Amino acid sequence: MRFVFPFLNDSKNVCVLAGLGAIALLAGCATSPQNQSSSVDVDAPLAWQSEAITGEVDTNSWLADLSDMTLDSLIKEALENNYDLKASAAALEQARGAAIQAGIGVYPQVTLNPSGSRTYNGTSDTHSDSFGLRARVSWELDLWGRVRNERQAGIADWEASVEDYRAARLSLAASTASLWYDSVEAQLLLNLAKQTLDAFERNLEVVEDNFRRGVAEALDVRLIRANVASARSSYEQRLRSRDARVRSIEILLGRYPSNELGIATELPEIKEEVPAGLPSEILWRRPDLASAERDLAADLMRKKMAFKSNLPTFSLTGSAGTSSSEFSDLLDEQFKVWNLALDLTQPLFPTSRLKGGVVRARGVYEASLARYADAILVAFKEVEDALNEQSSYKRDYEAQRIAQEESIAATELAWSNYKRGLSDITTVLDAERRSLSSQSSFIEVANERIQSRIDLYLALGGGFEFPSE
Repeated sequence: MRFVFPFLNDSKNVCVLAGLGAIALLAGCATSPQNQSSSVDVDAPLAWQSEAITGEVDTNSWLADLSDMTLDSLIKEALENNYDLKASAAALEQARGAAIQAGIGVYPQVTLNPSGSRTYNGTSDTHSDSFGLRARVSWELDLWGRVRNERQAGIADWEASVEDYRAARLSLAASTASLWYDSVEAQLLLNLAKQTLDAFERNLEVVEDNFRRGVAEALDVRLIRANVASARSSYEQRLRSRDARVRSIEILLGRYPSNELGIATELPEIKEEVPAGLPSEILWRRPDLASAERDLAADLMRKKMAFKSNLPTFSLTGSAGTSSSEFSDLLDEQFKVWNLALDLTQPLFPTSRLKGGVVRARGVYEASLARYADAILVAFKEVEDALNEQSSYKRDYEAQRIAQEESIAATELAWSNYKRGLSDITTVLDAERRSLSSQSSFIEVANERIQSRIDLYLALGGGFEFPSE
């Protein structure tokens, strides 16, 4: 099927919400540009191709899904204190100011010009005074809609900036969650490394005692000592990794990277299944796509502006005031002066500058249209990838869980046989390596499964912002 992907095409004569209040004060109810050409035909199936699991549709409850109150508070802290997000908020204010400036041209410009001068004539040894008070009004008669197009382009730029800010908030929430669970994974791997080191040191004591009694060989002692040294090195590596990740998330929270953030000692289990039959229209709420559509609308307005720059410009100017040699007469109507003029400006020849402006604006618009279509396809890919991973990671998680349980039991059995003289030390060490590897893999796949679920919510464009926002 051909999937038509419009966004704000139904916006007509609406006052832009939030930060457009200042524009509304200046320009009344501003019109957000309707981009008739922003509907993009994209080949897309009726349903997602990747496998999904049936269940209730609830894409805004990812925190409830993970049941992690600590993460909830961390995301709120990041949204309040992150410096990159504050920079994005400042950029949003800049865009709001630019939108206000873009709307000024539709209204008359009024200036007040008081003046005063004194002239001295040396020949006659006399002086004369002159005082004036004038108000000047200038207004471009927007017959072709060029000025209105400029205002609409400014509004669309502002709306794109609003969506960019929303995208920054979503990205920050996702990054906080991702780093938090990476830190939990690093802590669990560190704990596992410490447990392994302690176990190897206890086993070394057993083997050395057996060697002193003549039960074990020198080779057994050296092999187990090598394992202890390797385990100690692994512990130090895990410690460095954990500390680095903790400092990274502290930076996101706007804190000093002191490595003091307390880390959880377990990863949450994913309880909610991915629902089948998610509509593709759910992607409409993705702020990056909404921003791309608003950029497209702004470029369309600028393309129209470039064409209309070739048409005649009508300007109405007028001034009124008083002029007198006495300051006290400035408010006396007997001394009033005024003038009114209508100016017509028409380029006599289609200059290279005007031609180039039209060609450039058309090229900018076509590039914006292509970026919009590409953004839609990328969004589909991100959702398909994330959906495909859900069932795969679930199977992988179950397989790793069984491998962990069996390898731990195998290690215990190997040590029992070694102590009874039924197996050699190499069998024991091989069992220990398998056990350590399977436990590490289980922790890693558990985190990867959570990361994939976070990616899915982010790809769907929802689930990270709180209802109060």
